[in-house]
Amino acid sequence: MNAWLALPGKRLAATAVAGLSAVALLGGCGMETRQQAAAIVNGSIIRESDVRQTAEQLSGANLKFSENIVVTALIAAPLLKAQVDKSGSWKPDETYASVVAAIPNATETTKEFVSAVALLDSARMTPADVAGYRQSLQKAKITVNPKYGAVHPSDEGPVYFSLGEDQPNWIKPAAAGAGQ
Repeated sequence: MNAWLALPGKRLAATAVAGLSAVALLGGCGMETRQQAAAIVNGSIIRESDVRQTAEQLSGANLKFSENIVVTALIAAPLLKAQVDKSGSWKPDETYASVVAAIPNATETTKEFVSAVALLDSARMTPADVAGYRQSLQKAKITVNPKYGAVHPSDEGPVYFSLGEDQPNWIKPAAAGAGQ
């Protein structure tokens, strides 16, 4: 009788261990993905590898943009696109087409970056577009990898925020003459 009672206990223990292991592994995947994120905008992940690849593709076309600028544009891109798609005030134009044509095998992330920059450069957003975009930006849940700094809202365009340090980096020496 004791052997019969011990067997279900072993099954229960084995099932519990297997279940907890599966949960830990699945939970770890989400954490690893978040750790590889440059930013997360309303649940959509902007991967660091995509940021690097976009910066490299742009550089290959003699367009020098820092990774911080790439992350900034990629954060703004879906919010900008949603707004101009509603109003119809902008569609990818000749500027977009010529830049994408200059980048062999441009990734979707690179195209998204180019689209956001071409839209902002076109100055085709109406005042209503800008107001709608700013409203979406204020409501957006944006998380940024500390490597790129933090989101700092701004009253000035074109994207009405910047990325940068929350506090001065006390480890880096101050520039000569700073604070004097």
